[in-house]
Amino acid sequence: MPKKTNLSFIKVVQSKPLAMLKYKKRPDIGFRKHPSNFFKRNCSKQMDGMTNEEIALRLGISSRLLSNFLNEKVDIKPYLAAKLAKATAVGLGTWLELQRQYDLYINNRIETENLKK
Repeated sequence: MPKKTNLSFIKVVQSKPLAMLKYKKRPDIGFRKHPSNFFKRNCSKQMDGMTNEEIALRLGISSRLLSNFLNEKVDIKPYLAAKLAKATAVGLGTWLELQRQYDLYINNRIETENLKK
């Protein structure tokens, strides 16, 4: 017989109808940083004290690719996302979503700048 899980710590929040929610535009126009910023903030703690060469070896990529990624010169493609997911506690889908959000932000910024011209 399966063990019952006690979920009494979960608080139920009263939901609001969609019509009552207000749309607020972000003042930063949805600013998103490159996914390497997320890596530096969250994943480099796991690799504290390691050189870039050691981190690249752990990720299974070249040190040049790691350097380009950290310097925001490389986008996350499925290959790199898989390597990052395997070496960190962050899933493949999260890496790809971070890249998608960054790409969308860059695209919107370019379109906005073109409209101003």
